Amino acid sequence: MNQLSLTIDQQAVKALPGTSILEAATAAGIVIPTLCFHNSLKETGSCWMCIVEIKGKNRFVPACDTPVSEGMVIETGNDALNDMRCQTLERIIEEHSGDCMGPCEITCPAGCDIPGFVAAIAGSNDERAIEIIKQTIPLPGILGRVCSAPCEDECRRHGVDQPVSICALKRYAADKESEQAHRFIPEISPKTGKKVAIVGSGPAGLTAAWFLLCNGHEVTIFEACAQAGGMMRYGIPRFRLPVAVIESDIATLIDMGLEFRFNTTFGKDVTLEALQRTYDAVFLAIGAQKAAAMNITGEDESGVTTGIEFLRKAASGDQSHPGSQVVVTGGGNTAIDAARTALRLGASTVTILYRRSRKEMPANASEIQEALAEGITLIEWAGPTAIRAMNGALEITAITMQPGAVDASGRRTPVPVEGSEFTITANTIISAIGQQIDQSVAHAAGTGAGKYGELLVNPETLQSETVWLFAGGDCVTGTDTAIRAVEQGKRAAYAINLFLHGEKVAAPKVLFNSSYGARDEAPQAFYQRKKPAARVAVPELPPSERTRSFSEVVTGYTEALAREEAARCLQCKCKAINDCRLRELASRYLPVQAAQKHEHPGFYKAENAGISMEREKCVDCGICVRMIEENDGKVDIVVMTESCPTGALSVPAVIQR
Repeated sequence: MNQLSLTIDQQAVKALPGTSILEAATAAGIVIPTLCFHNSLKETGSCWMCIVEIKGKNRFVPACDTPVSEGMVIETGNDALNDMRCQTLERIIEEHSGDCMGPCEITCPAGCDIPGFVAAIAGSNDERAIEIIKQTIPLPGILGRVCSAPCEDECRRHGVDQPVSICALKRYAADKESEQAHRFIPEISPKTGKKVAIVGSGPAGLTAAWFLLCNGHEVTIFEACAQAGGMMRYGIPRFRLPVAVIESDIATLIDMGLEFRFNTTFGKDVTLEALQRTYDAVFLAIGAQKAAAMNITGEDESGVTTGIEFLRKAASGDQSHPGSQVVVTGGGNTAIDAARTALRLGASTVTILYRRSRKEMPANASEIQEALAEGITLIEWAGPTAIRAMNGALEITAITMQPGAVDASGRRTPVPVEGSEFTITANTIISAIGQQIDQSVAHAAGTGAGKYGELLVNPETLQSETVWLFAGGDCVTGTDTAIRAVEQGKRAAYAINLFLHGEKVAAPKVLFNSSYGARDEAPQAFYQRKKPAARVAVPELPPSERTRSFSEVVTGYTEALAREEAARCLQCKCKAINDCRLRELASRYLPVQAAQKHEHPGFYKAENAGISMEREKCVDCGICVRMIEENDGKVDIVVMTESCPTGALSVPAVIQR
């Protein structure tokens, strides 16, 4: 049979008579978007996504059921076609409901596939769990202990009872891996010959190193201290984060080829100009390790120290007995860590002064609770005003505060209550009201600096005006969480990799994401898939044993407990997210976030066709109708929830992936 000649997107194409435009284009390597096409079913052109223009005839036709003809000239993409596809997608999305990604995954700054690794643990596949985690979080042992867990705040399990212990499950997977003889090493691309220098070995620097090594680049980290880890090693006490855990996470990076240069201070022992001569790109991840001043009389007295210095000495084994009475000012994790450390170093009483309420303290809620359980006293609405030395001890004066007007942070500004001063005697006073960026860093980097010394870079790419210089983490964002620093390191590595390959430096494209809405806004049928089950408590040392040593307080899940807790996950994430045509097309034509709310009538599955049906995810493809028709109605439909109305399949109800 003679083949027909036609032109598709200015490309000469041959096809047999009776071949559809879609088939001819596909055979020629030309992609035409479609939602309704299915190899096993007759084409109908119902979705109208595969529309193309037949030139010279002013005709727009569906490519899937329009046969080719001799001399046909076809265009598959132009402004008119794209506008029509946008209109089609907008109509579908308007009625589409469901989660592409789970709210936990969206909330995680690093974008961790939380439903994926939790499902792996529930399925007794711990090796797969750690592989999934390390796709986005290369420091799982560390983050499994110190992450602020914003993901748990948005967990849809709130709609049933309590959120899943995501952070504790991450730790479980990491601890299980550390028990094995061999760690998971990600696939590493062929060597590029490019070299990257990273300054700082905190979470941002280590994360950037991980992803750059994966891309085949050589990476060297310059660290001012004698060991790697940054504030994770020198600012977080051992009862929260043991050294062995830090070493375990870093050991994988060393196995991947990471090199360290310790005791090397940026701007002193090594300059930016020296790094430029040897390396193709530089990433500054120095952090914010300068303590903020209280700006009160007497804070320079002997016996007054900063939380950062106190914790650094304790981590190095240099901190002496702080005396029987210790006062800590501040409400962040550093303040809580310093207070709990003081107890373990021998203090009899430890008091924390915070100028707002407990619920407004930036420290992790679990850490605050543990501090109180250990006997630490918290005085809320108390602002320090002066310190003075007296008879070999110290006296700190504070004034009672009350909430005033709402400030820029959305919180009410603490206002002093006149005549409410009180004093506390102490042997040691620890100031932990915040951390700042050392402004000498910006000078050494030769970059501009913001009001608080933060390095000025493109917030999307973390690239500075000097194209080979990037910066991220606390030295850019200001003091933030470890998981945010991981996100910054990951973002920097993505941009640096583009730069090293000579490509345009840009942020990763944000894909379309459908959502039921906030954590409690999914349809009731969704929540009813799981019976209420209490959150499995994470084992801890009893309070009476905690302050006797620096042994880790939280001992972690056993295998049985981890499986039980992982089984509580509602698995919000769509299982077809990686090959969903609707998401792919919406990301291409509608680069927006959508959160349409519709009542969910139920879940169905066509057993002999392998197709999952959910009415509110209908894309007008007609596949379910054609499937039933072509199987003479012999399709076994199983109702997955009791709340589904009878006869729900009278309306097309399938989402074709």
